[in-house]
Amino acid sequence: MKILISDLDGTLVNENTSISPKNIEALKELKKQGHLIALCTGRNFMEVKELIDCVDFSYDYLILNNGGQILDKNLTTLYEKHIDHEIGVDILKHLTSYAGMWAYYCDGHVNYGYIDGQTINHGAKGKPKIDVDFHQAYQQASHFQIIAFNQDDEGIENTKACYDYILENYSDSVEAYFNMHFVDVVPKGCSKGSGIKKLLTLIEEDIDEVYAIGDSYNDLSMIQSADYGYTFIHAHDDIKSQTKRHVHYVYEVIEDMLGGNKDELAR
Repeated sequence: MKILISDLDGTLVNENTSISPKNIEALKELKKQGHLIALCTGRNFMEVKELIDCVDFSYDYLILNNGGQILDKNLTTLYEKHIDHEIGVDILKHLTSYAGMWAYYCDGHVNYGYIDGQTINHGAKGKPKIDVDFHQAYQQASHFQIIAFNQDDEGIENTKACYDYILENYSDSVEAYFNMHFVDVVPKGCSKGSGIKKLLTLIEEDIDEVYAIGDSYNDLSMIQSADYGYTFIHAHDDIKSQTKRHVHYVYEVIEDMLGGNKDELAR
């Protein structure tokens, strides 16, 4: 039995939050032939649920929060790690001191975003503005699954300053991952690669081969943990230089899994 581990944003899901029919067809065929699919993302469950409710294919596992949480197809939590309350509160306090900086957190109960005095429900469709005191809300959270941030103008100067602050003060307790102009903060030891390794210890099926595909920096640990790791021909050169196999579409990886030439490198 084989398993496909696929990133979501920019890999399986395009900028219109949809999946191409050819990828869906290939995913269905992969399942039909008795193999497994795990979706691996930096997103939390509240963000992913809206998407997976709309897709027309089945999956077996969700690796969320950059490896910080694993769910099965019945949405039962198999594994979860948290950011401690005190650390998360200080990080969010620091992030919200910057004008024009989006700050987000999910504690498993709420998924809020904040910028310049305005709170949004980031886990709701349309991400509506809500009358919630963001500072009071995060101080009441018992822990945090994930924290994220980015500049509203998509710049990185202040984002990099916040990233550096987190690493300087909390590198023993959290990991921080750049993904384009966004940064995800997760519990120490969590990555997409660690998520794959943990999943393989939790599932009952005997897995012969692991295939993985992603397009960004936070996907590298996942790609490198797989037996066969892929990225896209259009990915950044930094990603391609660390990944042996390059494709145009996810369905090409599935074709390799189902009998194509998986040893064709950098095509």
